[in-house]
Amino acid sequence: CTAVTVSKEPSGELGNKDSSAELNSNGKIPNRDSGIDSPSCSVAGETFPSEDSAEQKKPSVSGNPGEMEPDRKGTKASPAEQKRDSTQDEDSDIDEGSSEEQETAEVPKLEYLDVNKCTEPQKLFNIANELLHTEEAYVKRLHLLDQVFCTKLSEAGISSEVITGIFSNISSIYCFHGQFLLPELKTRITQEWNVNPRLGDILQKLAPFLKMYGEYVKNFDRAMDLVNTCMQRSSPFKDVVQNIQKQEVCGNLTLQHHMLEPVQRIPRYELLLKDYLKKLPEESPDRKDAEKSLELISTAANHSNAAIRKMEKMHKLLEVYERLGGEEDIVNPANELIKEGHIQKLSAKNGTAQDRYLFLFNSMVLYCVPKLRLIGQKFSVREKMDIAGLQV
Repeated sequence: CTAVTVSKEPSGELGNKDSSAELNSNGKIPNRDSGIDSPSCSVAGETFPSEDSAEQKKPSVSGNPGEMEPDRKGTKASPAEQKRDSTQDEDSDIDEGSSEEQETAEVPKLEYLDVNKCTEPQKLFNIANELLHTEEAYVKRLHLLDQVFCTKLSEAGISSEVITGIFSNISSIYCFHGQFLLPELKTRITQEWNVNPRLGDILQKLAPFLKMYGEYVKNFDRAMDLVNTCMQRSSPFKDVVQNIQKQEVCGNLTLQHHMLEPVQRIPRYELLLKDYLKKLPEESPDRKDAEKSLELISTAANHSNAAIRKMEKMHKLLEVYERLGGEEDIVNPANELIKEGHIQKLSAKNGTAQDRYLFLFNSMVLYCVPKLRLIGQKFSVREKMDIAGLQV
């Protein structure tokens, strides 16, 4: 009886809170994954009237969970609530605060808008608009890296070798996006789209310059290590970085987080362009340019990935070269270290076990003896064997 009596009051509170959420749809209500599918035609960057408030109301937590619990137990759930409960966790601390009226009224409204508003040209424009907005945000991130972090560290007396080791060719990347790619995208999408709805021609012209990312990407791991080392050993470096990270422009993110953005940018172009091509009609005059752009961007992404793999292989070879005392000529792009490890050799004289070490490359095996010295050379090569015809 208590449950039935209490259940009426929270429903009134929920109605008030939902109405306030509808008036104030600024993202302050914490979202929860309710398991309710989003509209079938929701394109990234696409907005419809009242969509923001509806999307927030559906998965939001409204009211006091303690007050809502009796309501859940004491009253018979409607079909809409039963369906909702079957798709969400059984955790009693996280209850959905949307009312039945909103469940039945808002969803058909969104579906109605989907059918009438999501035309193919609109979808293409939404993708182009997302590309523009993400590019604007990306250029701000590049500005932060090149014009804020680099400049402040230089002014603090940090050596140019350290700055270059960390930021690589970020200045060239910032110049390309800030002076070329972003202005052309902005002009096309905000001023010319009604008469010339195309992206492929711009991207095809500028995509070859994305190969410059290869240098930044292959230096990325070394840059991360250098940042960590400088944060630990250099007080001026640490002070400058921490002061910048406290500023609002950083968004409470670290330098390392901002440095990761260029590594992720080219795959982002690739995904957006693939989505654009899916929605582009076969007879569109932009199809040929867009397909060529995707090919060039994919090549740039592969170029970056290949640079990473190549540098990883060379780093392994250099490490082995140093452990062998610099005596063996193994640092060669054709060489690849496959495996290494200890073995034990039984002495032919007395049968005692002796420690040995093997390096297996794609063309040879180095049979080595461990050195007792802890600094410098760790192994000496006893035998170099060609692996042609060898079996294990």
